[in-house]
Amino acid sequence: MLTKFRVIGAGVWGLAFSDYLLNLGHSVEIFRRDISLGADSIQKLGLKKVSSDHIKSLETLNDQKNNDEINIIAVSSKGFSDVLDNYENYFSRLTEVVSLTKGIDHQSGMLFSDLVFDRFTNMQRYGLVSGPSFAKDLCEGKKIIVSMASLDEDLCKAMVDVTKSAHFQMTPTKYIYQIEIAGIIKNIAAIMCGMADEYTDKGVHANKIIKKACEETWELALKLREHLPPNQYQEFCDNLNHDRDTIISSPGYIGDMILTCKQNQSRNYQFGRLIADHEISIEDAKNTIGTVEGYDCCQTLVENSKHCVDGLTTLLYKILKSKSTEREGLLKEFLQV
Repeated sequence: MLTKFRVIGAGVWGLAFSDYLLNLGHSVEIFRRDISLGADSIQKLGLKKVSSDHIKSLETLNDQKNNDEINIIAVSSKGFSDVLDNYENYFSRLTEVVSLTKGIDHQSGMLFSDLVFDRFTNMQRYGLVSGPSFAKDLCEGKKIIVSMASLDEDLCKAMVDVTKSAHFQMTPTKYIYQIEIAGIIKNIAAIMCGMADEYTDKGVHANKIIKKACEETWELALKLREHLPPNQYQEFCDNLNHDRDTIISSPGYIGDMILTCKQNQSRNYQFGRLIADHEISIEDAKNTIGTVEGYDCCQTLVENSKHCVDGLTTLLYKILKSKSTEREGLLKEFLQV
């Protein structure tokens, strides 16, 4: 079934996803601040269908009418709350939204899914797309399987059905918090993997770090429901434990972690390799890489969130705040090498 999509705030991943949808025959409107397609990073994607005809200025979003489109948020994690703030009039008219962006709001410390429901009482359904993929891989038609996470089964099914092809597939899951948190912790784990690969032989400690990241994600998801009455919390834990293997093995959980932690394409991994050097400051490393989501999320989880648990996040926070000569010792103590 052909569907109309609106992709809001599209960077390279949003453009790649838009191009994929257009290749399937869907109608796509792309709302961006920069309406040009001239950037080198965009040219390298090899977009097949996206053209200037599909792109509108993001500044016009509040003026758009709603006609049963599927709205896809595709901004950077830092820009997520800004989009909600600046285009409140538009989002206040929606009943559902799907996000390619995962993370945590750096002002409130809330997960993005909670932030949307907290801000917009009209919003009934929220979905998150997450999994092991790079934008260029999607444009090149490489085999990709991702998770489509939502508490609403109908939204999951709709997204799975209209996006499926021979080389791209969404697997539905109702465990959105686990997928969302995994998308945060994977970036923190990738920084640690980059550091570990510089201090020791490449890949030696990656699986241990990924295992710790999976455990930390699981603990954080449990912590999100500690406010429930004891009997409801116990039932919640029992249901989670029953589905534990399925949840952890999903593309948006361990699949995304493995890709991010073991690929040099990951900016978080690159940042980790840089700060392994005693001669470079954290700020200089950040300026070299650009946006480092693992760095930002680590700071927010520790300083501005109720969700933080002891583990990779607190270790990275200590490393970021320590002297450059102390970083190696802190990580090796954790790795027991």
